[in-house]
Amino acid sequence: MRNKTLKLLVLFPLLLGLPLFANTSELKVAIANDAPPYVADNAKSGLEVEIIQQALPGYSIKFLQMGWGDIQNAIKNGIADAETNVYEHGEAGGHYFSNNYVGFVNYAISRKSEDIKIDNVNDLVGHHVIAWKGAHLDLGPEFERLFSPGGAGSKNYVEIQDSRDQVRDFWKNEDSIAIIDKSIFTHFSMNQGHSMDEVDTHKVFLPVSKFKMAFKDEKTRDEFNKGLARLCSTGEYAKLLRKHGIQEKANICE
Repeated sequence: MRNKTLKLLVLFPLLLGLPLFANTSELKVAIANDAPPYVADNAKSGLEVEIIQQALPGYSIKFLQMGWGDIQNAIKNGIADAETNVYEHGEAGGHYFSNNYVGFVNYAISRKSEDIKIDNVNDLVGHHVIAWKGAHLDLGPEFERLFSPGGAGSKNYVEIQDSRDQVRDFWKNEDSIAIIDKSIFTHFSMNQGHSMDEVDTHKVFLPVSKFKMAFKDEKTRDEFNKGLARLCSTGEYAKLLRKHGIQEKANICE
């Protein structure tokens, strides 16, 4: 009788089409609003989405989309278990930071018709410069000095939460320069009826701006780092870059 009862307990969930041992490890991840090819389809696809999912296969990932500036407080505010696009180093404030997991190939982009000459960061001063939220801390010491509040270039400098709005603001305002990943800019410009033939791209920053993830749990951070190392060693990371049409220089494995 005992054996029959045990068999029924095992068979019952299977008959209902349920897994016998459900994975209940849900991980809430704060991620940016759609910025293809990095985040797309309401965080159902894109390079960042797929890196995180593949690096943490033992978790049920729930992505929570928000503006660039809001991501940085998602753990502290109790909204999420992990944050994307973090620039900090080391461990502080109860956060555990991963290895670099994603790279953005940023350029200064201007209208070709305006023939703006940009050879270095200082040449940006005096123009309407549009970047993402927190960019003044992400783009190196010279940019931080010039574009932090009170800096020489801060008067005409704006940081915008959403990449779509950043590109829209660029096309709406003359004498504007967008500081942005080229793939993201291309996607939203084409969607807004513009062509890359209309712009000049200026290489005034480090080749790639690399970012980490922040976790509130050390064990999950360690699992993510192991999963990321596996994606690198097997060549899967490079395959994801090619899949999404992102330049090879964005490969954080090298």
